[in-house]
Amino acid sequence: MKRRAFTMSSLQVFSSPAFYLSIIGVTGLSFISIWERISASEVGLTVSYSLDIFVGLTMLKKLVVLFAALPYAASFCSDWKFQYIKPVVIRTGLNKYVWSKVFTCFLSGFLTVFIGLIIFITILAFKMPLISYENLDTSIFPPFGPLALDLPILYLLAKIFVFSLAAALWTVVGLTISAFIPIHFVAVAAPVIASYILEELTMSLPKWLNLYLLTRSANVIQQGALVSFTYFIFIFILFSVLAGMLFSYQVRRRIRNEVV
Repeated sequence: MKRRAFTMSSLQVFSSPAFYLSIIGVTGLSFISIWERISASEVGLTVSYSLDIFVGLTMLKKLVVLFAALPYAASFCSDWKFQYIKPVVIRTGLNKYVWSKVFTCFLSGFLTVFIGLIIFITILAFKMPLISYENLDTSIFPPFGPLALDLPILYLLAKIFVFSLAAALWTVVGLTISAFIPIHFVAVAAPVIASYILEELTMSLPKWLNLYLLTRSANVIQQGALVSFTYFIFIFILFSVLAGMLFSYQVRRRIRNEVV
């Protein structure tokens, strides 16, 4: 039954045109962020620098979160509105229903951004070098900096992976908010607003809990590439699980008719 719940959720995502259109949207936004520099044939432009420009542009970065949320963050809204949730819960159980939703939402958000950015850097790699070896000290930073010397593609993939984890977290936050306000627009827009608010709130916390820095793969724990990469994964999954627990709490209340 657990596999059935996850399979149903996965099919719902991967059979939806919204998933593939969102990937294209992420890639398109990435190119928009550097279009002026490409058009001007800016000297010294690299794939790494282009990725940093995109991640550093607040407005476009937040729109990526919007695309990440489109495939699945609002799925609970449909389940609740049309009461699909009742037969599914009867067949799979409430706990399996909830966590299959959370996992699928996280996975779809992650893949939307990760694949979109992979396409972005792949296309760029045909036009420009991955990194600039002449300006390593000013363009490549820890904790993943050492990877750039021998494996520049691994350096780029690590940064994209962490950024995609952050987007996945915000999609789960959107799913959670949809359990409180089951409106499609709210579920899709909430991750963008939540990312702004929570990043600002964590700015006053220690660096290793600062979501603004974590999203950008900053060297917050100063422990090297492997340990830092593991830490990034742990933090974003931990926060996603906490959001999932809140989602579970509210869904249970709705099932028990404790929410009007």
